[in-house]
Amino acid sequence: VSTQSTGRMLNTAKVVNGFCPSHSIVRCKHKAVTKILQDNYIRQLKRMHYFDRLQLETISESDLLPPKIKAQAAKDLKFYPKYSHKNTETDRCTITANLLGCVKDYKINRVYFRNLAREGNIAGLKFWRYPNYSRWDKEKLVFRLIQLENDSYYKSLSAELCRQDPEFQEIYKRRTAEEKSDARTNDYAWCMRRNYTPDKWNEDYRF
Repeated sequence: VSTQSTGRMLNTAKVVNGFCPSHSIVRCKHKAVTKILQDNYIRQLKRMHYFDRLQLETISESDLLPPKIKAQAAKDLKFYPKYSHKNTETDRCTITANLLGCVKDYKINRVYFRNLAREGNIAGLKFWRYPNYSRWDKEKLVFRLIQLENDSYYKSLSAELCRQDPEFQEIYKRRTAEEKSDARTNDYAWCMRRNYTPDKWNEDYRF
């Protein structure tokens, strides 16, 4: 490692190796604001020193270089700021400074993330609403839900869909009545009419 590059690194480390400078100029001394500023400061430290640290870490962990050079690289690494290491946690929420319940890709607390997404304030995200299914899709969905009605979850889901969609409710009532009055699966005519075979069920020919 050259003396010139090492000196430049050490001078940079001396400038930033201290308390977050934003703390002294910010008006609001709220605990959450302080944590947000400190988290942003640590994130900038990691960004500034990432490639220099990576270079020195690669040299100090090498199996091919002489021990003297490896020791010098390890010694230079100690002069960097404590929180500039790549594994330093910087996953706090940028709004509330909470460490738990944070959506990592957006760095926002899950409650705020949900509210912002519902209002449409996050690009690429949309609050889910009951889609406009076609008649054919509803027929297939009703058929599957009737087969799973022994499970209380799917039974409550069917009831919810019936409340939301009158067309779905009409299909559900008709299919339920047909299932009760339908022949058994050991009826040959019933099986042929619905293209049923013991090893495969082709749902496209069900209706």
